[in-house]
Amino acid sequence: MTPAVGADAPYDKVLYAAFERRYRAGEDSWSREPAMRQLVPLLLERLDSRSGHVLDIGAGRGPDTVDLLSAGHRVTATDLLRLPDWDAIESRWADRVAFLEGDITELHLSPETFDAAVDNGVLHHQDPARYLTYLAAVRRALRPGGLLALSLFSTAEERPDGVANHADDGRISRWFTESEARQLLGAAHFEVVALERIPRKLEGLAYLLVIAAAADTDDEEGR
Repeated sequence: MTPAVGADAPYDKVLYAAFERRYRAGEDSWSREPAMRQLVPLLLERLDSRSGHVLDIGAGRGPDTVDLLSAGHRVTATDLLRLPDWDAIESRWADRVAFLEGDITELHLSPETFDAAVDNGVLHHQDPARYLTYLAAVRRALRPGGLLALSLFSTAEERPDGVANHADDGRISRWFTESEARQLLGAAHFEVVALERIPRKLEGLAYLLVIAAAADTDDEEGR
């Protein structure tokens, strides 16, 4: 049982408690959201190798991990908490998959290890003050030119500004505009190479599915 988390608790503890409760109660509606199953195919269209190494951030019950494994890739999957679903995936795929429990910014992954990373609904729940810290951790883990597949909350029609919501359990949920997504990724030294708006089940809402390439660190230092 997760201890009660007060309103003044550090945000990482609030986020952990919120997701632990929802998974335990079977309230993880995102695991069954059809629009979320479209991000990995968008990435696979752009991956040159069928035997690359992909980082699945916020893997949850593992649907994206399984899709990536089925496509021939090795996968390192992470989440704030370990889920029972991981056991069956590990049993089936053995040494082609590894699961890590913890915050991606604190896992100390080896630099330039991954050909691609998948973030299917993680960034938009982060503390906005840590967006760049989070994206910097992802970029360090990617090889130069590595791809980030990112799913962001958005609205069905583009609007002038995004919206930050606060759920009853303390989670921040940021609805991004296309221009905000491009600006944030540019500030984190990613170049957007593809962007699609996919309607969600919830009327008026959508996902922005983004594929972005990590800048070469050496090129940046030479500027």
